[in-house]
Amino acid sequence: MPNMPFLYAMDFIEVLMKKHASGTYKEMIIYIEACESGSIFEGIMPRDLNIYVTTASNAQENSFGTYCPGMDPAPPPEYITCLGDLYSVAWMEDSETHNLKKETIKQQYKMVKSRTSNFNTYNIGSHVMEYGNQNISEEKLYLYQGCDPANVNFPPYNGRIDRRMDVVNQRDAELLFLWQMYKKSDNGSEKKAQILKQITETMIHRNHLDGSMRLIGTLLFGPKQGSVILDHVREPGLPLVDDWKCFKSMVRLFEKHCGSLTQYGMKHMRAFANICNNGVPEVSMEEASAAACNSYNAGLWHPSNRGGCSA
Repeated sequence: MPNMPFLYAMDFIEVLMKKHASGTYKEMIIYIEACESGSIFEGIMPRDLNIYVTTASNAQENSFGTYCPGMDPAPPPEYITCLGDLYSVAWMEDSETHNLKKETIKQQYKMVKSRTSNFNTYNIGSHVMEYGNQNISEEKLYLYQGCDPANVNFPPYNGRIDRRMDVVNQRDAELLFLWQMYKKSDNGSEKKAQILKQITETMIHRNHLDGSMRLIGTLLFGPKQGSVILDHVREPGLPLVDDWKCFKSMVRLFEKHCGSLTQYGMKHMRAFANICNNGVPEVSMEEASAAACNSYNAGLWHPSNRGGCSA
């Protein structure tokens, strides 16, 4: 689970640029596991920083948890949470089973891309992407991950692991964990009642977030264009948003009136970007957010209780 407050893409890129300018690294590889993780780099990642990036998904799709209870493959029975993510599991298990002095970054990328797609079943898989200096991908993996002497006799690359994985939408992994706790709790116990309350409150807040965004879209752009504008996906190669300061302000205004976005609500980040890309002023966004959420008691979900933004 991510920690609040949010880390914004442009702030992250600026840190990488400062690190490069100060000469604190020679070359770098970054693996990013997150829903819509391609949006962190799409259209804004320079190619001259000597950094190669791969992401679990493109700029508009979810990523997926795996090794979860009740799945195939399943974690050991004492675990009631997902132990990995489809993308992260793919590259780490690949590194564990190959001679990294012989396998290239590009070879691993191709295998991870196939496996994370769940072997071309993109409805339960995602598109692994690459950004930055792609010349680095021709280098051997051991230069960045080291090499286990026990793997010296392993093959450098033997294609993919031919096994589809059961998965869960990354945004629902928290609910799956709570449900597993609920199932394992004693009937009639205080613990079971508290978990049920937590599940109920989580679902109510999710519905609130979704409904509030729909209403805000209607208030800003009208009933016909609201959802069309909020859900608009830009052409590949363009950044998520043109004005990152505006982007942060719109998120802050929403959370001020409507409560914390939470990890689930981060799926609406594109909507905030599109609000900025369509030139909506802050005063209009504040009026719409206040109107949509005026009667909502954020309580536990107030950003001050979640480490999020505040006005």
